[in-house]
Amino acid sequence: MEADMAGSQGATDAPRAFSRIAVACERGSGLLMLARFALMFAANNPAVRLIDIVSNPASLFPTLMLSYPDWSEAHRAMTHAASTMLRQASAELARAGIDVDTQLLDSPALHIDTAVVLGRAATCWQADLVAISSPSRKHHWACHFNPEEVAASTHCPVLYVPNSQLSTEIPRRARVLILVDGRHASLQMLRAALPSVPADAELKVAYVIDGLFHLRTWCPRDLLRRLGERALEAAAGVLREHGVDARTTLLETQGELDDVPDAISREAKQWKADVIVMGLRSRHALSETLPGRVASRALRDPPCAVIVYPPAWVAEKLAQTIDGPMVATGMEPPPIIL
Repeated sequence: MEADMAGSQGATDAPRAFSRIAVACERGSGLLMLARFALMFAANNPAVRLIDIVSNPASLFPTLMLSYPDWSEAHRAMTHAASTMLRQASAELARAGIDVDTQLLDSPALHIDTAVVLGRAATCWQADLVAISSPSRKHHWACHFNPEEVAASTHCPVLYVPNSQLSTEIPRRARVLILVDGRHASLQMLRAALPSVPADAELKVAYVIDGLFHLRTWCPRDLLRRLGERALEAAAGVLREHGVDARTTLLETQGELDDVPDAISREAKQWKADVIVMGLRSRHALSETLPGRVASRALRDPPCAVIVYPPAWVAEKLAQTIDGPMVATGMEPPPIIL
């Protein structure tokens, strides 16, 4: 099910787009293209920090320690290469009039996991967006960054772009797929995300009906569909607040082996989405640092770029705004955790 909606009144107290962007790539590969792509979601005159993390060579190639136990020379070579890439990328951005600086983090010297190092660096610099890129999970042995861990360790939105999309040109951002689940936190995420979405992008807001929830709880499928429709109606109200035109779509999992992340990936491929936007939710109230099940799966092998918004950041940005309408369903939507 799809519907069109149009807004006529913009929000006057909406948060700004991103103004301090930290950009980090695995071994500096694609750093310049990733920075340019992240700038598409930025406010006017943003500050950019390019970050490269030098990992312990022994952790990247553990089986080679038996034949080459002294990794100091390899470590120096990696540090020199990272410094060179940072200088080249920063010079290119500076010529375009971007306020940019660089930071080289030595993970072996700090004795800290790379995701934690990046999270701390972004927090100290007060970044409001962290853009990262790394190879797919099948090449995890060569990764500096695990996007799931970065999303859990940072306290601001994370833009993850698969390394394969940075190989030839800057990724497109013409189509943006936004996921909602009907909860108040999801609608707040939508409010926080809209100001950073490019004005010329085509938007689609989607809700996924989890068929497994129907099988587990014997909840009538018609009720799940109605809850999804009401969630999209609430999202339509948020879009009207911001004067945004968008389509809505009600998705559904297919079969017992299909789940919500699969439905999201399938829709992104069919619609040819360039960016997926979703919120982060912890699995349990006592583990808020953990990424949510759906967002965690979406970050593993996405068909396009993904932006995830942690709930604490959303609440902080919207602290001065008036809460929008909640989903008046009389009951909570099914626990499709983002």
